[in-house]
Amino acid sequence: MFFINALFFAFASTESNAQTLSSATTSKPVAPVADPCQRFKAGGVVQNPPALFSSNGVLSVRFSYQQTTDSAGRLLHCFMTPDGLEDPTLHVKPGDTLNITVTNNTPKSPLGEPFNPPNCGDETVAFTPPAAGADSVGSSMNIHYHGTNVTPQCHGDNVTKTLINSGHTFQYSFTFPTDEPSGLYWYHPHIHGLAERDLLGGASGALVVDGIENTQPAVSGLRQRVLVIRDQTQLQGLAEGPGNCGVDVPFQDISVNYVPIDSHQSTGGNVTFTPAALHMNPGETQFWRVSNSTADTILDLQVLYDGVPQTLRVAAIDAVPVNSQDGTQPGHLIPVSRFRLPVAGRVEFLVKAPAPGVRVAQLITNNINTGPQGDCDPTRAIFNVVLSDNTGVDGGTDDKVATTTALSSSQRRFGGTSGTSVSTTRTFQFSEIQPTQFFITQVSAGQQPTLFDNNNPPAVVTTQGAVEKWIVQNVAQENHEFHMHQIHFKVLSQDNFEVNGSPQAPAINGQFLDMIEVPFWDNAKNPNGPLPQVQLLMDFRGMDIGDFVYHCHILSHEDLGMMAIIRVEPPIAGAQ
Repeated sequence: MFFINALFFAFASTESNAQTLSSATTSKPVAPVADPCQRFKAGGVVQNPPALFSSNGVLSVRFSYQQTTDSAGRLLHCFMTPDGLEDPTLHVKPGDTLNITVTNNTPKSPLGEPFNPPNCGDETVAFTPPAAGADSVGSSMNIHYHGTNVTPQCHGDNVTKTLINSGHTFQYSFTFPTDEPSGLYWYHPHIHGLAERDLLGGASGALVVDGIENTQPAVSGLRQRVLVIRDQTQLQGLAEGPGNCGVDVPFQDISVNYVPIDSHQSTGGNVTFTPAALHMNPGETQFWRVSNSTADTILDLQVLYDGVPQTLRVAAIDAVPVNSQDGTQPGHLIPVSRFRLPVAGRVEFLVKAPAPGVRVAQLITNNINTGPQGDCDPTRAIFNVVLSDNTGVDGGTDDKVATTTALSSSQRRFGGTSGTSVSTTRTFQFSEIQPTQFFITQVSAGQQPTLFDNNNPPAVVTTQGAVEKWIVQNVAQENHEFHMHQIHFKVLSQDNFEVNGSPQAPAINGQFLDMIEVPFWDNAKNPNGPLPQVQLLMDFRGMDIGDFVYHCHILSHEDLGMMAIIRVEPPIAGAQ
């Protein structure tokens, strides 16, 4: 009890000091920007997002969080800088400090449930749960720095207690670990009940920890493309196809770097998609850094040249360079012909340009069997690859990876995890009561399914420095995507996938991730099991003291309750 109370008072003290910092920034709000949340036309050329870079160990950014609608009446959200950059890519280095001042300039909405103290920013969420079938209404926001291994305390990557209501300004300030892996992270709002709406509106951006060329020299000097794939409400508002839909009306339309790939259904029922265009030079190898920044859409990526799958040489997954944490360096790249990218996951790979004689070159996402109660994630082209001598024209200010200087041996944040004794084993289950109740439950502790509430006590309590084994199972009739904040986990195995009608994801066993898919249980074929599950080694050896969350990252599921709180306490003095 002493250590729980000590943690509480340490956290409360941090919150009190942080409130002073927050109050100091309220006199300097970020003004709204004219014409926010701009979108490109369908079929447009994919350009790298605008980019901001740290200098002398610091990146300071000012954001106006804004809301508008597009020509079809769809709600849009975005982070705008005072000079008009929308959702820029944030570039930092290991050990850098990120300062973000954000003003919530969205319209006010009624207040809902108060958050129990200690609070961070506002104390009452501006959100009221919608009636069945209605859209979410609310205006609170915050920022989650997805995949980063930074502090969950107030003014860090805190989503359990941070509220920024309309008209209010808040200051984030935190430091990345000096051994933070170099790779692709991202940022987005994370208010329970509003998360799906805000991401469907486009409120997300990439975050890159630079230096991957010194961990994976194969990418040195290559032209890089930061590809942020988002989803949005269907343009035509049609009834979606089934969970294993082939080519049909999707649950959500998608976009790449805000170039829409909207679905269209003809009077005859055929569904078509308009792909974007991406330029490559003849003979060129590019480094594609892909973030699945969607709210609800699973991707199964493949590059096809005249229908022939191309080899993708995977350099990093979920911001951790593959095979980089243990063993002889540099770790070898992983060749695959397709890559299953969960909602919120990231993959970075090398692609060689098509030969001049290739007629159709495309990045596509394949149809996914999401289960009898799952969403329609159909086969659709994301963009056509177009050969063009235009180096640097559409690459932006972060067009190329830097040149390798020396092999880095200091970014093995998760090194030695497998050699650390497992302190405990826990088993969790995804479950549902359709259509509106979704759960993630620690069944090994005898817990009962409980809908998430920010005022819930932690479902898991562990200690900093622990390494635990988690088994995450799915007893639902649709796929779920497991995400853990603040840390990464090592994938030990993907069990009972094929017997339930789903393939194992390639390239991820033995790698360190923050996202993993657990496919549906085919209870008609296997009424007595076995259940699909993943076995994970959870690494709590970082700067993770405090409360944070784990959840399904299909945000329509998370908003309906499929999330829980974990508390990491300081280590007991003198304990081994």
